[in-house]
Amino acid sequence: MKKKIKTSRILFYIAIAVLVVYILAPFLWLIIMSISSSTDLSTKPLSWIPKKVDFSSYQELLHMGKNTHGESFLFGLRNSVVTSFTTVLISIIFTFPAAWVFSRYPGKKNVILKIAIVTFMLPPVAYALPIYKTLSTLGWLDNSFALAFVYCTLVMPFCAWLTKENIDAIPFELEESAIIDGAGLFTRLFRIVFPLMMPAIGTVALLALLMSWDEYFYAMLFTNSNDAITLPVVIANLASGRQANYGLIATGGVIAAAPPVIIGLLLQKSLVKGLTAGGVKG
Repeated sequence: MKKKIKTSRILFYIAIAVLVVYILAPFLWLIIMSISSSTDLSTKPLSWIPKKVDFSSYQELLHMGKNTHGESFLFGLRNSVVTSFTTVLISIIFTFPAAWVFSRYPGKKNVILKIAIVTFMLPPVAYALPIYKTLSTLGWLDNSFALAFVYCTLVMPFCAWLTKENIDAIPFELEESAIIDGAGLFTRLFRIVFPLMMPAIGTVALLALLMSWDEYFYAMLFTNSNDAITLPVVIANLASGRQANYGLIATGGVIAAAPPVIIGLLLQKSLVKGLTAGGVKG
């Protein structure tokens, strides 16, 4: 019996090790590429450990010089921050009250939520033409805030569904007690339900941030200047041309990955609670 337990434990740890390597290896290789010289990256056979640590790619991307890679990259970083956090703010403001209505007053109106989830499943290219024409008519092309509204069409259906599932787990008796005490709608929402929803709100915020931060297709179609172009498009542009600078591309990937990774680590407990709370009915 002990031998079987020991064998299963060994297999368990082996599986964990394989999974960790599978997840972290690409990112670790990206970091190695970012600090490798062009000579190391072009050597055959490939050198997995750089002979000399080279931070010139970081200096080039983080230097604000006119008509340089650093200029477009730093503008892209600024635009990604503005677009992503605007998307997060709009998603939270609108999905929380909408999810509360869907949860507390179920019925035929929940068909709207189901239809929204169906639209979430469709590929973004299906909406490209109508969204482009709408933005062009309104004069909102190449605008970070307009791009954030477009991203909301991607993230809000899933965020509303996830928030509703978490509100379902909160006993309605808590709100009934507040109603007996004379509490109004806003008091019930923001003093009773909202504090209990903080893990789910954190999850919604993190998912909205990740989806908008990494989105490439819409950003490529609807932006074309430093006023609104985002990091995924900037990094893709680094690969254009006759000869790609792989160290520069890797450096852009490392810098672009850092903010969501750090925020994800800070909010990981909230993420787990938000994803699991909806499965426990109060």
